[in-house]
Amino acid sequence: METTERRKIDRHLFRIGVPLIDRQHEQYLEWVDRLFSLTEQPSVSRTAFDEAVADAVAYAIEHFDAEEALMRSVAYPGYEAHVRKHDEFRDETDRLCSGDPIPSSPEERLFYLTRWLVRWFCEQTQVYDKALAVFLARQHAPLTAQRETFP
Repeated sequence: METTERRKIDRHLFRIGVPLIDRQHEQYLEWVDRLFSLTEQPSVSRTAFDEAVADAVAYAIEHFDAEEALMRSVAYPGYEAHVRKHDEFRDETDRLCSGDPIPSSPEERLFYLTRWLVRWFCEQTQVYDKALAVFLARQHAPLTAQRETFP
């Protein structure tokens, strides 16, 4: 029970006040939860690892596309820095999923990758996404409150 309550509190911290983005953050956290559940297993097959990671990364990229479209549609001045953060995600997940990084066992890679995904997500949402939210609230409040999708 405590874990469920804590999870709700933690997830609330990742909301930025843009309904589409908030729902996508929630879904991303669901994918990360799936990865964490794999870390609790005594062994992880390469197939299970690959599928779970591919799903989480694919969803993140889909989210980036929506977020970047939103930023372009409102001429967000922090667009380039925000996109660089997205590119960092793409580059690092490519590197970590390639099989080359140390640690080398699937279990160690899974743990390292999951930890990295959580750290990256925390910084992304708490710094970059919240800065976007402040801009939107000041410049485009009706846009973010009413629209569920962005061009």
